[in-house]
Amino acid sequence: MTVHGGDIWQVGEEQGIAASELLDFSANINPRGLPPRARERLARDAADIRLLGAYPDPSARQLRRALAEHLAISPESIVIGPGAEALLSPILRCIHAQRLLVPVPAFSEYRRVCEQEGIEFVPFPLDRGELFRLRVGRLNNRMEAWLLNNPHNPSGALLEPHEIHYVKLILDEAFIDYTPRASLVREAAARPGLIVIRSLTKFYGCPALRVGYAVAHPDTARQIQSLLPTWPVTQLALNALTEAVADREYAEASLRENTAAREQLAASLAALGFFVFPSAANYLLLELRADMPAASELRSRLIANHRILIRNCDSYEGLTPGRYIRVAVRSPEQNLRLIQALAGELKEP
Repeated sequence: MTVHGGDIWQVGEEQGIAASELLDFSANINPRGLPPRARERLARDAADIRLLGAYPDPSARQLRRALAEHLAISPESIVIGPGAEALLSPILRCIHAQRLLVPVPAFSEYRRVCEQEGIEFVPFPLDRGELFRLRVGRLNNRMEAWLLNNPHNPSGALLEPHEIHYVKLILDEAFIDYTPRASLVREAAARPGLIVIRSLTKFYGCPALRVGYAVAHPDTARQIQSLLPTWPVTQLALNALTEAVADREYAEASLRENTAAREQLAASLAALGFFVFPSAANYLLLELRADMPAASELRSRLIANHRILIRNCDSYEGLTPGRYIRVAVRSPEQNLRLIQALAGELKEP
């Protein structure tokens, strides 16, 4: 079974803990939660009997227009789907690749979706000595198609736009909202050969709504759309995210708060003895010292003793089992709670 962050339901059931009691550092979600205007719209729509009795807009036109204005691209280049992950299969079918090169460590769903689509998954190991930062020049255009993520998950390493070269490239920008200057959505909208996948619910704090999108040349976007269900996303989610995308004050505040909280959290974790990898996102990859508990044991202790959930990175291909964990950047108060819990557990024999 594939292990992901954010499964508070399974952890709660296994430990006899209510999911609501867990402080989740395993999923990288904006601690601000859904923006106020979006929250109000969602509550209003959920009480509207007429809206609940109508099918969603299959073209998601209002959300695509809001994104197009925000990104300065054409709505015709945007495809809305039920989460970024759900767009991988239709995209892979569109590019007609038989082999896909993927730098590892990487999101485990990449390999799973390749297997489902009958595509050979070709791992390209990243170097811990280089802080898991991809040197694109080493790829040498030797594959017909690549799948990269930027910022990298789980390390948070960022590639600048000029470093990314492509012939046929799927670029996962699930966490690029924290460094928007590095996005290649405008290039993807204008040129064939590049498809960008982005999440909406991570940055806007609402993963339960399951909304993501792809940006591609309009011809490619139409192909991707044709492979999705007619109504892939609920109208409640479409309306709420339309409001969220338009809330620029929320986005700007989120960037400021994440940068400050990430720097403070990284410094506190380093003081505890973890090696903290540089990150441009809203999460930090930590390497445990040899004298520290194994990742799985540390995770178990934090759940049992502190009701805190972290990401054990043993399931990431290319990471030494037992030696890596990943933690989200949350609010300063929540981050302090994590630091205090970790300090207590590391003092235990």
